[in-house]
Amino acid sequence: MPAPRTVPTTPCTCPRVCLACHDDRLASLLETASAFRFFRLAPEVDVEETVWAMPPEGLATLALRLARADVRLLVCGGATCCCLAHFSQQGVAVAPWIAGDVPTVLAALRHNRLETLLAPGARPGRGLARRAEFSKIHLEFEAS
Repeated sequence: MPAPRTVPTTPCTCPRVCLACHDDRLASLLETASAFRFFRLAPEVDVEETVWAMPPEGLATLALRLARADVRLLVCGGATCCCLAHFSQQGVAVAPWIAGDVPTVLAALRHNRLETLLAPGARPGRGLARRAEFSKIHLEFEAS
């Protein structure tokens, strides 16, 4: 898979997703993410748009900012119900308990196979992983 390219702005109407990262991998816990990387998933190439740090005010502010930035999906590592509540209140879908490096996660999103990256011990039928409803997460590509 080609590496994502970075551009300042993207005029396409492709789905916008955010990955909660630490270095080039998803952070093991949402609260410990050091970078929130924004991507547009386009039919030919995934375009990295920008990177944010965790807001000093915490997850509630992050959820509000993601909603305002028109993020359809936040993909992250472990997250508790208390953490996820902020995002559901803002209408941002969250796929928690995902593990992997950025290119692998982007490829799984592109092929609608995110559930294959569930962290060890996480299962869709139990706990928070069930809330992600992986079968319903599908990012459609719209014509630009």
